[in-house]
Amino acid sequence: MANRKQRISPVIISTAFGPGGSGIFPYSWLPTYRRLLRVVRQTGTTIISKSATRRQRRGNFIPANPLTWGYIRRIPELGMLNAYGLTNQGVEVCAAEIRQSLIDGYNVIPNFYPEFSRGEETAIRETLEAIEIYRKTLGVDFGGLELNFSCPNVQEAVAENITQAIACVRAVRRYAELFLIAKISVMHPFEFAQELENLGVGAIHGVNTIPYAMIFPAGRFPPSPLAAAGGGGVSGGPAFPAALVYNRELRKKVKLFLIMGCGVSCLADVKRYFDLGADAVSICTMALRRPGEVARLVETMNKKD
Repeated sequence: MANRKQRISPVIISTAFGPGGSGIFPYSWLPTYRRLLRVVRQTGTTIISKSATRRQRRGNFIPANPLTWGYIRRIPELGMLNAYGLTNQGVEVCAAEIRQSLIDGYNVIPNFYPEFSRGEETAIRETLEAIEIYRKTLGVDFGGLELNFSCPNVQEAVAENITQAIACVRAVRRYAELFLIAKISVMHPFEFAQELENLGVGAIHGVNTIPYAMIFPAGRFPPSPLAAAGGGGVSGGPAFPAALVYNRELRKKVKLFLIMGCGVSCLADVKRYFDLGADAVSICTMALRRPGEVARLVETMNKKD
């Protein structure tokens, strides 16, 4: 079954606008962040929402609980270190928020996380249930879905979920005609991306945040409570060199639409990804740390036809 065509802007905003795709608290208090939201809406910039799960999931970070705020830290070089843990209200709530964002003029693609720790059969069934919820809630605006196979701070073992992820994609391809985006990790072998391409996904999104131990030397312990969560995921400037190396090799392995991301902290980083052959570049941390600069970048690169 052929995927629908999905328009993806040259620069996309991934997860930084929350599960509904139209802003995330408390950043929405910032004038520069609100301006970025306006520019993204005016230019039709593609937004990929923060991950939803089939039902409400209580991760490590709970916005209403200040004791959990230590799970998200700013670090030097415009970086972030976090073990958010997929806190979300479940797909029904997230889909309703995305619907409102679409009504308000935002161009949002939902992101869904299959919970393989619950068992492969359960995870696949819940993914198909989520697709039905998106279809009923979003109607004709539901043409694309990103499947997140790459969150580093959950019970599911990212490096070991390949067989389950492939089974999930097969089931989704049989079930619905969608433009599928698969978000993968630096811990995944390139053969995984090649198999996803063979299965007919519309795009690969590489990569998510990079595990702490892959960026920082042994013996440099992450701050508590992040240490208890394995150190968290590194994004922004400190993650860029490793993400660049992985994406360079990934481009050699697949021919399909490739979204490169992770570590972008300036316009030069965006250009380096395009020089590698990216079809689009995703921005997350920079949208939170320097929203004004991202607004200018989006105005330049995502001009409407």
